[in-house]
Amino acid sequence: MKNTKNLIVIFLVIIFALSFNISYAHSVDLDPQSLISFPMIAWGGKGSVTISSSVTDYTLYYQAVAIPNATYTQMVTIREEGELELDILDSEYDALKVELENLETIYDEALENYNANQEDENLKNAYEEAKSNYEAKLAQYKAKATEYNTKVQEISNAIKELIPEYVESNWNQATDNEFVIDLTTFSGTQAFAVWVKLVEANETIHYDEMIYEVEGTKTEEVKVTSVSLSKDEISITEGSTYTLNATVSPSDATNKSVTWKSDNEDVATVENGKVTAVSKGTATITVTTVDGNFTDSCVVTVTEKAPQKGDDQSNGNNELNPNNGQSSGTNNKGNTTDSVYDGKLPQTGISYIAIFTAIIVLIAIVIILHKKIQNLSFK
Repeated sequence: MKNTKNLIVIFLVIIFALSFNISYAHSVDLDPQSLISFPMIAWGGKGSVTISSSVTDYTLYYQAVAIPNATYTQMVTIREEGELELDILDSEYDALKVELENLETIYDEALENYNANQEDENLKNAYEEAKSNYEAKLAQYKAKATEYNTKVQEISNAIKELIPEYVESNWNQATDNEFVIDLTTFSGTQAFAVWVKLVEANETIHYDEMIYEVEGTKTEEVKVTSVSLSKDEISITEGSTYTLNATVSPSDATNKSVTWKSDNEDVATVENGKVTAVSKGTATITVTTVDGNFTDSCVVTVTEKAPQKGDDQSNGNNELNPNNGQSSGTNNKGNTTDSVYDGKLPQTGISYIAIFTAIIVLIAIVIILHKKIQNLSFK
């Protein structure tokens, strides 16, 4: 009798221990023969699946299905809240276990005393009472174990409904039973359901899956928030250039590429920020970011090129005349006038000061000669 009772208790304890970890089951029949074993952790997104030695000829396939963050958060919440409920049931189960063990001791003693003297009515009554108390507590103990296991199944079912199933066309054949999660396609933490399909030589198929939370290696992208030009407006003359600088924000944005455009290329063109004035008028230069399509603009005003000194003019402005060494042009009224530049006669290089000095010297010579002639005449 005692051995039978102990076996019952041990059996219930084993059930309890096996039920404590919530399994992520799914609607498909998952490895009923327990032929597939997953590693606990997928280091670097990799793991090696162990296949039972009873299967000697097989092909193993796998695929990693990403679990949306919102879905995984919901799964974790269900698990955490469920574990709190299981902790309560666990405490109640432990309390019942202690009570059951105490009643078992009382029961064993009463049974032993009764067997020693079955004629004693008091011993018989004590035995029957101890037996009744033990059996009642054992029923409570079994009920609590059932309640616990029912809660485990309830939590598992709630979770399994959220796990994404495999896609038949996405299987990859495993090498050396190893599965690989591509970490380069995402950044941060991501949960995956790793599915495996074990195909035996006789074409019997077994499925199983495991949830892994891994860290991606993709560089986290920093999005562009704005772009600004160094000038809002500029004025340049025909034929000249001006380079606009575009500042993309934030400074650590992943993609700082921009495109440039002029809305009037007959007036001004632009290439990589360098604006070239074509003809008189206005044009708007716009810069646009490749990431986010943020824009900023600069209004360009192109003016006519100013006349240069010495340039031939066809519109009546000053024109040098090489035939007579003088410059002819038009005054404000449109009349032709002689003009000089920088204190020099046109095309001679002779200074007014030099001519004036020569005239003074010539006059002085004339005066001196005149006085000498007079003196000679007086004598």
